[in-house]
Order: sequence, then C-alpha cells, then structure tokens
Amino acid sequence: MNTKQSQNAATSLVAAGTVLSGDITFCKELVIAGTVNGSVICNDQDSSVVKILEGGSFTGEINAPRVEIAGRVDANVTGTDSVSIGASAQVSGVIRFYKLAVSPGAVITGELVTMAEEPQAAVVQVAK
Repeated sequence: MNTKQSQNAATSLVAAGTVLSGDITFCKELVIAGTVNGSVICNDQDSSVVKILEGGSFTGEINAPRVEIAGRVDANVTGTDSVSIGASAQVSGVIRFYKLAVSPGAVITGELVTMAEEPQAAVVQVAK
C-alpha cells in the first residue's frame, strides 16, 4: 500500500455480524455496521465522524465532532459539531449538538440539548 495513502486511510469498521463490548478510541472515521456496547471517544480530530449504519446498533456513550445515525442507538450522544439522524434511525437517550439534522421517518425518544456556540462567562460585580 502507498505510504501516503495509508497515512490518510484511518477508517475503523465494526462489520455487520460483529459484536463488540468495550471502549473505542478512534481518529478520522468510525463506521458501525454491527453491534457495539460501550463508549466511543474521538482522538482529537476536528473533522472526525462516527457513523452508525442502517442495521447497526450502538448502546453506551458517543463523543465525537460529527455523528451520523441511520441504525439503532440507545446512548448519550455528544456531537461537538453536528448530529445527523437518518430516516431509518431509532434513537433513545440524550443528544447534545451544535447543529442537528433529522430526516422524516426517524424515531427519537429522549432529550435534545442544544450546546451554546461559546460558553458565556458569568460576570460577577462585587459591591464596595
């Protein structure tokens, strides 16, 4: 394999029929077509994405810049940039996001929480 190509190829796959229990730390792209029970954490890539494909299943916690869901998810999901929920998705849990896209037909049970663009510092005035 070309060295330049192998440095750019950073897609991790949990294939259909595979069952994985545990924590996953990834960079660039994680594609879940099988079943995962655990936590998924992005390893410092601003454009990284977690994709749960149709037929894929995830239970646990996801924290990544972009999250795309087309399968079944029962998790606390944090998309530090965006969360996209496809028409075939069935999602339950707390979803935190800056940007959210939901396709018609998606089923969401739980809580949707918009994260502030920039945390606002509390201003405290001390009386003299």
